[in-house]
Amino acid sequence: MFDTLQTFIAPRLRSFLKLLSIGHFHKKRIVFFSYFGAQYSCNPKYISEYMQEHHPDFEIIWAFKSPQNFSYLHDKGIKTVKYLHPYFLHVCLTSKFIVTNSEIPAWFPIMKRQVYINTWHGGGAYKRVGAAYQKETPGKQIRAEIAREVPCTYVSSSNAFTELTIHQSFHHDGTILSCGMPRNDMLFNNDHPELHDKIRAYYHLPSEAKILLYAPTYRESKAASDYLFDCKAIQSALSEKFGGNWFILFRTHYFVMNQLNNAANYIDASNYPDMQELLYAADVLITDYSSSMWDFSLTRRPCFLYATDLNYYDLDRGFYSDIHTWPYPLAESNSALIKNIKQFNNDQYQKNIQKHWDALGSYESGHACETVANYILTSNT
Repeated sequence: MFDTLQTFIAPRLRSFLKLLSIGHFHKKRIVFFSYFGAQYSCNPKYISEYMQEHHPDFEIIWAFKSPQNFSYLHDKGIKTVKYLHPYFLHVCLTSKFIVTNSEIPAWFPIMKRQVYINTWHGGGAYKRVGAAYQKETPGKQIRAEIAREVPCTYVSSSNAFTELTIHQSFHHDGTILSCGMPRNDMLFNNDHPELHDKIRAYYHLPSEAKILLYAPTYRESKAASDYLFDCKAIQSALSEKFGGNWFILFRTHYFVMNQLNNAANYIDASNYPDMQELLYAADVLITDYSSSMWDFSLTRRPCFLYATDLNYYDLDRGFYSDIHTWPYPLAESNSALIKNIKQFNNDQYQKNIQKHWDALGSYESGHACETVANYILTSNT
């Protein structure tokens, strides 16, 4: 009933809210929001910073659920507004450009004179999303379809993402920027060596410390304790294989860390504001189904998959391709993970990564921010 009501109301509310477009229209103003106003992060952050550096004549506004937590952005010349506040809607409707990394609500109004860019928040083509994810309720799918009727420009990381996600899952046949993910420019170019020391200093680690970043996908069906592995055994295996003194940064949903009560041997990195900086500084990544594996592959450093609920997740969510064909060593148990680390073959891994990029048709080039910026400039008519 609630789904049906929202589906009925959404297009009518969209028409009504267009009344908020009254006022001066700003052709050189961009409104950004990331993860529905939760963060200053991901692709919108990197596009925003590129525009500030290279095209400072554009006005930048960010929307947050809790804008008071991001007042430090004012010193950078960035204005902030409260996400979904009536003034936020007015600002959006009187701005030429809107950039976000998720779908907008079905009732959200976009005018024909505007340019709406959806960068999405995951690269490659791994777990199913949108229409391909069958567990979405009919009402949610319908509302998503209504939202997708809004003219939109998508940013794509690969040909596989374009075909499987944008075309098939999102049913989008409009403009696509085939340039890679803006947040990945830094990983592709490997041009921020200061982040190595920044992350280690932030967590009070020795400058020569080796970092394992553990970043599993959050799932309500999985008990918090199921995320854990034998830290000491993993650290020992990493030291044996790669040398050095290893520390484990654990980045997950806050609910998981609260349940684990600061599990020994893990350093909680869940609240660090920028995942890309953690990926840049990490020597090894362990995840399960997160698209961070795609991002991290650009560094060519080892990534391992630890998926203890693989059969359930495959049936429940599903993948665009067989997970066993991905280039990352896969383990479903702690012992298998340790074995994969000890038997890691870097030469073969590099070949597998390249084959994976080729198979998916990677668009990553290290110039995604520039491509999006140029699109904004040419659209500013």
